[in-house]
Amino acid sequence: MSLAVAQLSARRGTRQVLTGVSFTAHRGEILGVIGPNGAGKTTLFECVAGLLPFEGTVDHDLLFYVPDAIRPWPDQTVRWTLELMARMFGTRLDETLLDDLDLVALQHATVKSLSKGEAKRLDIAIGLAAPRTVLLLDEPFDGLDLRQTRQVMEVLRRDAANGRTLVLSIHQLSDAARVCDRFLLLDHGRSVAEGTLDELTSGVGGLEEVFLALT
Repeated sequence: MSLAVAQLSARRGTRQVLTGVSFTAHRGEILGVIGPNGAGKTTLFECVAGLLPFEGTVDHDLLFYVPDAIRPWPDQTVRWTLELMARMFGTRLDETLLDDLDLVALQHATVKSLSKGEAKRLDIAIGLAAPRTVLLLDEPFDGLDLRQTRQVMEVLRRDAANGRTLVLSIHQLSDAARVCDRFLLLDHGRSVAEGTLDELTSGVGGLEEVFLALT
């Protein structure tokens, strides 16, 4: 129930976008992938998920990847979408997901009618509904207000405490510092730091200072 990536490199067309990225995410851990725009965070997720060709080694148990800003089956309802996901994996819909992510009142709304924040909560529910030991979420807090962000963080922490490995790409460093156990810092397609908040910030200051110093 872990994810290990060794010397992963990838290209988009003629451009090298990842070079020798290595990291490990452990069972029951929330690993935050952070870095400036264009650092390669989404590309890394797409390679690990098998959507882009790459050189290197990816060793993981069963994995599920939720890209940012997707709207699957836009003409169907929220409940239909989650029930379909459950059936695809041979399980039943966990009704607590609707409660935990404030989707009860939206369960009969069509996916295309959802606001950005509502669609994001549905995306997270889709990922959590998948019985996979490693879950990759790209920008899970984008579009959420403060209360919703805290609520989702609690749900993700609980999921990790139950043994799932979570890897989150996070743009806001303040959110990353509040929810993640460890961090992978990318810059220009390379891994430049990996560790806990204390390990990365020792003698430096906060996560923002580390970010600015290394990117």
